[in-house]
Amino acid sequence: MAVRFKNNRVLPIIAVIVCVVAVTAFTLYDASVHTREYNRSDVVMGSVVSLRLHGPGGERYADQILERLKYIEEANLSRSLAGADIYRVNLSGEEGSIVSGNTVKWLERALKICKDSDGALDITLGRLTELWDFDSGQNLPPEPEEIESRLPFVGWEKVNLKGNTVTLSKGQALDMGALGKGIACDEAADILKKYNVKSAIISVGGSVLLFGKENVRVGIRDPKGSVSDYMGTLKLKNKFISTSGNYEKSFTFDNVLYHHLLDAKTGYPARSGLVSVTVVCDSGLDSDALSTACFVRGIEKSLPLLEKYNAQAVFITEGDKVFVTEGLSDNLKITNEAYVLTSDIKAQ
Repeated sequence: MAVRFKNNRVLPIIAVIVCVVAVTAFTLYDASVHTREYNRSDVVMGSVVSLRLHGPGGERYADQILERLKYIEEANLSRSLAGADIYRVNLSGEEGSIVSGNTVKWLERALKICKDSDGALDITLGRLTELWDFDSGQNLPPEPEEIESRLPFVGWEKVNLKGNTVTLSKGQALDMGALGKGIACDEAADILKKYNVKSAIISVGGSVLLFGKENVRVGIRDPKGSVSDYMGTLKLKNKFISTSGNYEKSFTFDNVLYHHLLDAKTGYPARSGLVSVTVVCDSGLDSDALSTACFVRGIEKSLPLLEKYNAQAVFITEGDKVFVTEGLSDNLKITNEAYVLTSDIKAQ
């Protein structure tokens, strides 16, 4: 994404390129207004975290945010780090495992979105994501028989959450990758509120927190371009934004594009006619989870889901058409002439 503070003066440009799953962040700001700005970046949850804080104490608050994000990865969300709640749940399986209150809270919300999206979001894709292994660079799709053999292990409704104990069905494995970065943005927002930070932009992979009362112009990545190219901009403030696209964690084999956004019903990458979905709402977890769910569901089936969660979205189709929900229609400006705004939700 590209980020710009609204100001009527000619603005100096500071480009901050962030290697993320779905967005690239640039910030245009008035140096006379934001004389105290602290910038920091690190790697957490396998993604680049970029922090831009305005006002005094930026370094101290950035330290606290990064410490918190590393903690929730190591203690709660990781499925590969021994000792994390999700790791232990996957290891215990049918025997069940006791987890922290925060993990319970996040699982409850995730399972609700799984239910409301009819499984378009499914946090039990662990065995399938292991099989596809997009991070390995192998660039080969699994054999159909391998995919078929793992489908019985998928099904969010088989997860049993009772008190602080989580029990899985035989062979299941949780994967919180579709909402972990949004959770990280929520945690960052809590710290910023605690210390009354004036404004900030926090980017965690494909999820971004815009914190503060100033209007910020956010650029949506061009699915056909590089991480520094965008097809349009949204003017927003005090929001969480997450983008899911088929251009990251992907490979082409025999002229077919395979991407990491899997359809739990088929075990294959989702084929919804979309290349990108950007969701805007008041929750990082929701924005992250809903961007995945909407990508899998397609435009028409996503609209009731977005309404239920008071969320807005921008959809980009394989035919370079752009559909924006009503709540964002006045905020979107398409800057790349290759993309055409349409009001037809079936224009996919």
